[in-house]
Amino acid sequence: MRLFHDIDLNCFNFHKWLLSRLLGCLAIAILFLTMLTSIPAYAQEEVTDKPVTAVETLPETTDVHYTGKYCPECHEKVPKKGGKKFLKFAGDYTQLCRCHGYTPGTYIHPVNIVPSDEKKKVIPKDLPLEDGKLTCLTCHDISMQCEGKDRLKVLNKRFLRGAPFAKRTDLCFRCHDERKYKMLDPHNQLTKNGDIVVEKCLYCHVEKPDEKHARFKDVKLVGNLEVLCQRCHGERDHPANADHLRKPSAMTLKVMKQGEKQFNIVLPLDNGKITCVTCHNPHEKGVIPAARKGAKGADEKYRLRLPGRMCMACHQK
Repeated sequence: MRLFHDIDLNCFNFHKWLLSRLLGCLAIAILFLTMLTSIPAYAQEEVTDKPVTAVETLPETTDVHYTGKYCPECHEKVPKKGGKKFLKFAGDYTQLCRCHGYTPGTYIHPVNIVPSDEKKKVIPKDLPLEDGKLTCLTCHDISMQCEGKDRLKVLNKRFLRGAPFAKRTDLCFRCHDERKYKMLDPHNQLTKNGDIVVEKCLYCHVEKPDEKHARFKDVKLVGNLEVLCQRCHGERDHPANADHLRKPSAMTLKVMKQGEKQFNIVLPLDNGKITCVTCHNPHEKGVIPAARKGAKGADEKYRLRLPGRMCMACHQK
């Protein structure tokens, strides 16, 4: 009897626990639905065409979005829903959105351009063109932030059409073919059969070097070596947050020469200056024959020529 009593008690406790969890989930669901229904639809109120009193010149740090207070920054007077917009600067969004520093060639996407007929076929209907041109309004639902609605500011800070997105680029790929924007890895330099992909060599080299005999001074690069690396890796001071891209002192140079002999590696300098390839081997394992000193580090993490002891190559005592 004791056994059955324990079983009944355990079942009762389990059902009690399950009921508490279900009630908790129900409470969360009700709270979430309450929050959603409390978010008012934007731009539904009728507005008048009464002229707006101009505001004083705002500091550049002022965020005018989602406040509903700075209409004169863009409008000559408040527009009616579905009517004229009364935009300043003849509706030029590069001026209306001037706070974002738009200049041709520097912004995330060019504007005031006419997409090709081929591109127009893939642009979704909810990304509107103005007079056949792509503008800021194409990707940004600007009217969404014209009123003070803090909840919308949280849900869609940049008032992007179709948001929220898992990644920012998800918006880009609504018009652009993601397959055409795969990042090239110039360090994958061999085919499955172990043959060198010459096109990858030309990403940095004017011509494919002789991997069996060429030394660093023999290779011809398409440009400044540091810039070639920074195209993908960006500018950074490392290691130890220190700028190593400089000519080593006579003492350091002596230690480097000793390190090359001691560890059987090469520490190439670019016109006497330490550069990215001094410490990192940019080639895939197998490009340079394994017997050559220049092959060291190709299969190591960060492609370090002396993994785990890279600093010792130059800073030995």
